[in-house]
Amino acid sequence: MFDMKDKATRKWINSLLGSLVKLTPALRKAEALKKNGTWEDYKPFVDQCLYDWLNPLMESAGVTYEVRGKENIPLDEPVIYTPNHAGLFDFPAMILNTPKPTTFMSKIEAKKLPLIGKWMWVMDCCFVDRKNKNQARSTLHEAIEMVKAGRSITIYPEGTRSKDGKIGPFKGGAMKVAMETGAKVVPVMLDGTRDRLDQTGRITPGVVYVTFLPAIETKGLTKEDFYAMPEQIRQQIDAERTKERAERAQAK
Repeated sequence: MFDMKDKATRKWINSLLGSLVKLTPALRKAEALKKNGTWEDYKPFVDQCLYDWLNPLMESAGVTYEVRGKENIPLDEPVIYTPNHAGLFDFPAMILNTPKPTTFMSKIEAKKLPLIGKWMWVMDCCFVDRKNKNQARSTLHEAIEMVKAGRSITIYPEGTRSKDGKIGPFKGGAMKVAMETGAKVVPVMLDGTRDRLDQTGRITPGVVYVTFLPAIETKGLTKEDFYAMPEQIRQQIDAERTKERAERAQAK
């Protein structure tokens, strides 16, 4: 994954690991707050820790953001964000650029990552084991209850990062959460995160583009509507990415 022969990448990885170690006291406090209180008690502390950790870390990687469409995000209700999944830096892009930090649905393998897995736990991430259908259904139920409780969640419908830069097929898990909760779905176009790291394994400074598309009302939709939505949303995101890339090429 990482090209450790590259000096800049090696330096950034060391910075990442060092920052996680320095956050250990904050992690212990977050764990205690979560064990002894409600999410209203620990979420503000966790959110602030994430901002304070990720902002300088992304700056040190030379990552800047160009954000569009924040006016499309409902601010007084939970939403389900459905971004395309282009690279590892998709996660900080979402955390740092949503009006209120979102939790995530993530592969269960992430739970095993040293320190990062524990931070994802205090963030209330929903971990899904794609090899276990019963556990996957349980995770969907967990996400549904979280949205019903007023929490926004990010679900990557592709299920995994793109290996070739193309946007893959969208699965229906996010739509099941929307169908059960009536929450609006906010498609998100992410572009540039793959270029910053995943494409070469090297930290590559540059812009990450984040565009929030208009929120989709889900109340009153039929099952057939929900079945059609994954592909419709994929097409919307793909079209937005193509349009913005053409605009940037023309502006050069």
